[in-house]
Amino acid sequence: MLVLALAFLFALGPQAPQKPAPPTTISGKWAMTLEMPTGTATPSLELVQNGEKISGSYQGRYGKFPVTGSLKKNALVFTFTMSAEGQEVVMTFTGEVAADLLSMKGTADMPGLGEAAWSAKRAEK
Repeated sequence: MLVLALAFLFALGPQAPQKPAPPTTISGKWAMTLEMPTGTATPSLELVQNGEKISGSYQGRYGKFPVTGSLKKNALVFTFTMSAEGQEVVMTFTGEVAADLLSMKGTADMPGLGEAAWSAKRAEK
């Protein structure tokens, strides 16, 4: 019996290391690049996906702000209100999430500053 068990294990050969499972939601930490008319910023996002609803936080130069939004298929929309230099500004981000759920990109409407291009990649764990 032992000989059969050992023969079976040798027949399987060495097992390859398991790759991490691909993500199934956009939940997690994201490193962003925001290309604005005034320069480039590198804020971060932490998102939680519950069905089509998105929540979480945006953290940048002016602090950390709660995010709300939606993801329908690969179309992402999220907003947050930030206080910058004494004024409240509603920031609206629209974009697309890549099929592999590892990156996203789009445009941001920033009242008073115009539009900006943004992209984000999953942050390293």
